Amino acid sequence: MKKLQLLLLFAIMGSCSQPVTYDMVFENVHLFDGYKDMGRVHIGINKDTIAAITSEKISGDSIINGAGKFIVPGLVNAHVHASELEHLQQGYEHGILTLLNMHTGLEDRESDWKKMTRDSVGFSSLYGAGHAATVPNGHPTQFSPGMETINDSVSIKMWVDNRVQNGVDYIKVIHENRSFMGNPAQPTLDYPQIKEIIDYAHEKGYKVVVHATTVEGMLEIAALKPDGFVHMVDYKDELPIDDSYYQTIQQSGAFIVPTGGISLKSMDGLPPFMIEWVNANLLNAAERAAIIKKYHENNILLVAGTDAQEGQMDFGKDYFLELDLYQMAGLSNTEILKTATGNAAKAFNLPIGELSVGSKATFVVLNDSPLEDIANLQNIGEVWKNGKRE
Repeated sequence: MKKLQLLLLFAIMGSCSQPVTYDMVFENVHLFDGYKDMGRVHIGINKDTIAAITSEKISGDSIINGAGKFIVPGLVNAHVHASELEHLQQGYEHGILTLLNMHTGLEDRESDWKKMTRDSVGFSSLYGAGHAATVPNGHPTQFSPGMETINDSVSIKMWVDNRVQNGVDYIKVIHENRSFMGNPAQPTLDYPQIKEIIDYAHEKGYKVVVHATTVEGMLEIAALKPDGFVHMVDYKDELPIDDSYYQTIQQSGAFIVPTGGISLKSMDGLPPFMIEWVNANLLNAAERAAIIKKYHENNILLVAGTDAQEGQMDFGKDYFLELDLYQMAGLSNTEILKTATGNAAKAFNLPIGELSVGSKATFVVLNDSPLEDIANLQNIGEVWKNGKRE
């Protein structure tokens, strides 16, 4: 009997000592995990999930030699307005594997797209805010006239509950108090209303981001403790900006999605009156870069987003104009990479833009290091989503 027990014990010990074999292993690949340079590692993948990241050699049913290659998480565009299914495909080949929608006039459509894109190779995964919070005739009702607004018949709590019922991932609030292209300012939510939205959404467990583009508006709203702002200061007539502005934003804990890369996009083809208005009123690239530099120096979390939409920024290569602006602002290549990956995960508390054990195997294989030259983000070898490559 004792001999049998010993044999069983040895058998168990022997089985425990067998090396783990993964479905797939990337060997000797350089990894940036969304936050830091991990150096050369071996990555074990089982099905659609990363199961190991280690400096030790590991076994796999399929082995991929990653020597000379560099892996980064799928890039995140943290501010888009996707209105066509093709928009969810246009960034994929560029490694932009997550899009955060910041308003749609059709919540059912957004919900369907979110479900479809989670598992579909060739489509960037979509998250969204559904309708943005606004008042009747406020921005963006001019684009979505049938959207639900906060009004005498729809209370703030009812409005937030409806977004939750419709499966949004975060709440977006509009505060727009400037005229644009000569048009008068539209009606907007007042600060007590914004506070009530933020407080109630937080009570329900949702992050709140705010569309605000003026120093005054951002300072007032920062005191209400939103999670983030999805624009930066926009207007020349607010320069110079006092240091107290940056300190207040930093103390609020809010992150910023600057959406300033459009200032680097050519205006060729636009009507002359529009070019004249933009040049006279909106910040240029150098002015925006100086503000972004101050955001960064004040330890304000920056997240890359472009405000991509029809007629403005596209859903593909224009993304890199935003990163070019951060380079103009003096951010290091590592910090720029963080804005495009891990900072989005941290800001929105979503499973995006980072690679660790337990993460989906969604990443970009680059032919050269973006830590040496951020332009290498566009030197793509392969794009992987959920353990599959297209």
